Amino acid sequence: MVKVFIKIAFLIICTIAAYSQEIIIERADVDTTRRSFVTATMNFRVKVKLYDVTNCTGISFVLRHNQADYVKFSNFKPSLFSKDGSCFVYPWVNPIDGIARIYTGILNGDTIGGKGADNPEAIEFEFSVDPNAPNGGIVEFSFEDAEAVITKNNIGEIIKLKNQPYLFDIHGFVNVWPGDANNDGIVNINDVSVVGLYLGYGAKKSNFRSFKRLEASTKWFPQSCLAWDSLAITYTDCDGDGEITINDMLVISLNFGKTQSRNNEFPNEHSLISASHPQFNENNTNCSIPLKLSANEEIVAFASEVEFVANFSQVNAFGNRIENYNESFLFIKSIENRTELAIGSVNNLSLNGRIVCFSNSSEPINGKGITPEGKIIDAMLVPQIPLNVEEVINFSNEWGNPVSFELFNVLGATICKGFLNCVEQISTITNNLSNGLYLLQLTNPKGIIKTLKIIVNN
Repeated sequence: MVKVFIKIAFLIICTIAAYSQEIIIERADVDTTRRSFVTATMNFRVKVKLYDVTNCTGISFVLRHNQADYVKFSNFKPSLFSKDGSCFVYPWVNPIDGIARIYTGILNGDTIGGKGADNPEAIEFEFSVDPNAPNGGIVEFSFEDAEAVITKNNIGEIIKLKNQPYLFDIHGFVNVWPGDANNDGIVNINDVSVVGLYLGYGAKKSNFRSFKRLEASTKWFPQSCLAWDSLAITYTDCDGDGEITINDMLVISLNFGKTQSRNNEFPNEHSLISASHPQFNENNTNCSIPLKLSANEEIVAFASEVEFVANFSQVNAFGNRIENYNESFLFIKSIENRTELAIGSVNNLSLNGRIVCFSNSSEPINGKGITPEGKIIDAMLVPQIPLNVEEVINFSNEWGNPVSFELFNVLGATICKGFLNCVEQISTITNNLSNGLYLLQLTNPKGIIKTLKIIVNN
C-alpha cells in the first residue's frame, strides 16, 4: 500500500512539474505602474521568456493578438539565446478572423545532447498603437503551439509549454469637458474635490505621463485629449496644460452647472474620493481679516499657491457669512509649507472688488483669476486691515476736514456714503444696520485712507 501511495505521489509531482513549464510575456518598455495598458500613438515592447525550463536548445511558438487594425507588429530583437544559432520571425494577419499572428522559431546553435540554457529569454517584440485605437479597448495576447526543445539524458526532447492570455487596456483619445473634473456629466461642487485630490499630478510628477490638449480651451465643448497614465486624472486637467494645479479650479467656476450632452465614458473611474478630503467651507474662528479680490477685469474665480501656511474661511470670527454663501466655494489645502487656495462663484457672479473670504494672515496674495469669457488674468487678494474707533481718534489730528466716508458690507457693496465732521458721527450711520460686520472707509482731503471695522450687534 505504501508503494502505491509513493507511485501516486510521484505521478502527481511529475504532472505538476510538466505543467509548470511555461512560456510567458513581460513588458519591456515601462515600469510596473504602466504594464497593464498601452497608449495610442506610442510603441510598446514585450519580452517572451520561458519559465521552469532547463537545458533548452530551441523554442517555437505562434504569438497571436486581436485589435490587428490598431496594434501592429513593428520590429523584433533577438536575445542572447540565439546569438550562435538562428531566429525566424514571420508576422501575418489573417484576413478571415482578423487576428494577427507572429510565427517564431529560435535555435541556440547547440547540437543534440548540448547543454542548452535554463529559463532563456526567447525574443523581444515591438508593436505600435494606432492613433485611432479605441479608448477602453482590450488587446489580448496568447500563444499557439508553444514548444521547446530540451536536452534530457543527452538526447533531445520536445515539450509542450503551458501558456495563458495577457490582457492590456488601450488608452486612446477621450473627450474632456473643461470643468467636469470627475466626468460625471455635470460641473458641480464635487469637481472641486476631485481637483483637490489630484493636485500635483502631471508632467512634473516622476514616473507619471500626462498630455496637453491640442489648442486647449476653457470653453464648454468636448476637447480631445490622449488619456494620461490615469484615465480619471485626464478629465481633471480642466485648462488642458498637462498639469493638475490650483488653476484648474478656475474653470469649474466658469462652467459651473453646465451638463454634458452624453453619458459618462468611465463611470467607475472616480470612486477614489474619500470622505476625509479637506472641507471647502471651513468655519475657522481664527479668520477675522477680510480679503478683497482685486483684478483689472471682472472675474468669476480666483486661485493661488500661497507660499506659507494660512487659514481661510467663508465664516469670520464674528459668525458673519459672506453674501451668496451657498452659491460660491472656497477650497483650501495645505501641502508642506504652502497652501492651495481657490475661490469661485457658482453662478458667474463677478467677484472683483468684493470681500470673498476671511483669513488669519495680513499678507496680500497674488494669483490668477478667470473672466466670464474664460480668459485667465492676474489677480490679487488684498487684506482689509481695519482700525478700531480709538485708533481712528488717534489719527484725527492729521486728517483735517472734511472727511468723506463710504460704508461697505462684507461683499464690498456700498451701503451709503457722505462726509463726517467728527468720528462720533459713526454711531449715527450704523443705527439702522442689521447685525453683522461692516467696513467704513474714511478719506481725508489729502487722500489718506483708513478703514474702520464696525460690528453691529443690536
